[in-house]
Amino acid sequence: MSKPFRLHRARLETLVDGVFAIAMTILVLELKVPELIDPRSANELMSALAHHGSVIGAYFFSFGMLAVFWIWHHRLAATLHEIDLSLLVCAIALLAMVCFFPFATALLGRYPTNVSALLVYVSVLGLIILLQTLFFRIAIRHRMILDTILKKEVLAAHAKNVRGCAIFCLACIPTALRLNIYAAIGCGILGGLLVWRARGISRS
Repeated sequence: MSKPFRLHRARLETLVDGVFAIAMTILVLELKVPELIDPRSANELMSALAHHGSVIGAYFFSFGMLAVFWIWHHRLAATLHEIDLSLLVCAIALLAMVCFFPFATALLGRYPTNVSALLVYVSVLGLIILLQTLFFRIAIRHRMILDTILKKEVLAAHAKNVRGCAIFCLACIPTALRLNIYAAIGCGILGGLLVWRARGISRS
C-alpha cells in the first residue's frame, strides 16, 4: 500500500516566495520611461507622467495587494505541520493566479475605463482571495494544523478569512453595477451569506 503524499512545508514556502518575488518584479516592467520632444522640459515630462498615471497607480496598488497576499499566505502556512496533495494543488492554483496578476494589472493600467479590463482584474483578485481561504479550510479538514495551535485560534483565523471574502464581495458591488443590477445584487447576497457564515464559525 502506497503512502499518502506529504510535502514538507518549507518546500512549498520556497516556491511561494519565488513566485511572489517574480510576480512583484514583473509588475514594474509595464512602466515605461516616456519619450520627450524636449528632454529639458519639466512640464512635458510631468504631462507625460500624468498621461501614464493609471499605469503607475495600477502598479503601486497591485504591488501592495501582492505584498498583503504574501504575508497572509505565510501566516496561514505557518500553522501547518506538512502539506498533503489537496493543499499542494490549491497552492499551485493560487500561484497560477499570482503569476497572472501582472497581466491583469497591465490590462487595467492601459485600459482603466474599459469594464472588461476591470472585470479581469477584479476576478483575479477574487480568485486569489478565494484560494487563500480554501487553502486554510482544506488544512483544517485534513488535520494539517499544528497541535500546538488552539482550536479557537484556528476557527478565528478561518472566520477572518471568510470575512475577508465577504468584504471583497461587498466591495465589488460598484463594479458589478457596471454590468447590470443582477450582478450587483448577487455580490450583495453572497457577501451577506459569507458574513453570516463567518459569524457562525466564530461562535462554534
